[in-house]
Amino acid sequence: MADSILIFGAGLNQLTLIEAAKELGLRVIVLDVSDNPPGKNLADYFYKVKGDDYESTKEIALKHEVSGIVTSQMEKPMRLMAKLAKDLGFIFHSPAVTEKSLDKWLMKQAFIENNVPCAKGRLFNNNEEIIPKDIVDLMFPVIIKPKYGTSSQGVRKIDKFEDIFKYRTIAESFSRTGEVIIEEYLDGPEYSVETITFKGKTTIVQYTEKFITPFPCTVEMGHLQPALLTGEEKKEIGKIVINAVNAVGIDNSASHTEVKLTKDGPKLVEIGARLGGDYISSYLVLHSCGVNMDKAAIQVALGIEPDLKPTMNQYSYIKYLQLPEGKKIKKIGNWKKIFLEPNVVFADVAVGQGEIIQKITESSKRHGFVIVKENNRELLIIKGHDSEQKIIDNIILEE
Repeated sequence: MADSILIFGAGLNQLTLIEAAKELGLRVIVLDVSDNPPGKNLADYFYKVKGDDYESTKEIALKHEVSGIVTSQMEKPMRLMAKLAKDLGFIFHSPAVTEKSLDKWLMKQAFIENNVPCAKGRLFNNNEEIIPKDIVDLMFPVIIKPKYGTSSQGVRKIDKFEDIFKYRTIAESFSRTGEVIIEEYLDGPEYSVETITFKGKTTIVQYTEKFITPFPCTVEMGHLQPALLTGEEKKEIGKIVINAVNAVGIDNSASHTEVKLTKDGPKLVEIGARLGGDYISSYLVLHSCGVNMDKAAIQVALGIEPDLKPTMNQYSYIKYLQLPEGKKIKKIGNWKKIFLEPNVVFADVAVGQGEIIQKITESSKRHGFVIVKENNRELLIIKGHDSEQKIIDNIILEE
């Protein structure tokens, strides 16, 4: 096995990736934009590097003679990684495939050209006027979202034409170019599908059920594995997911695909050419079916066929905390005693003493989370809610 790997990111989301690299016996070089991120001390070598500093990143890769590059649950470094891979010969997406996976309009065109069912839509430039005839083929409600964007930022459901102007500015603020997409609203439960593609063959590792806030925002407040789907539904969803992977050109990579199960069958929402966020590909997959997707992503980046055979069949669930908006946090007690609870896998609190609790309008504003595992779906959901409450009980609010 190759002896070194360059990992982009050392946050909470990357801890299991760094640990997996260590378990594989690799020398681990880690980059992050922060001075002291959670994964810093796990690395053999750590460097604070700006996300757009290509020359410094390339210099570090050459200095340590790294054999491959990888990240997890992050899209921000992907353009830089694609350029680095092209220049130094690493296994990664080409710049063209990377752009297609980040640009939601290019992605939609790839779906349409390859007969992958998805929402109809229209792209608008930042200075372009939107008039009713422009979206005459779209029935209200519709979705407005940035052409570029992550973590539900700027995504809103719109029930009538007048509200486009209310939410357009929000969507534009999260788009690199100010461009927005208005698209058909797909009605139905939402799922994600976690996959690994190696040398042109895509393996579906797990199906994930999503729990989302009421509209107009679309913030994911929970994920559960395995999703409650029939065998036929899994077959239908799996087919269009693999078609979507091929349409975008994803190969030798993990991917995370979001799907709505509509009355007309499954339809694609978006695809990420990376491991899934919200600890889905790391903790949830590992504790629902036993597959280590972090390890698999590293192996694929090094040209090694990963072992994707499930070793267990149980349930896992991430439940995000919901605190009362507008309240001030007086004190945070010893919430970490939650780790003594049986079947609690991981947890974190994302608010601090003295803070005013924000409304959850996007993923980055969520208040914390708890991850639990169980052998029974109903018990799992109960355990998730009970564990959430035990953490919240340790967050004291001012009257």
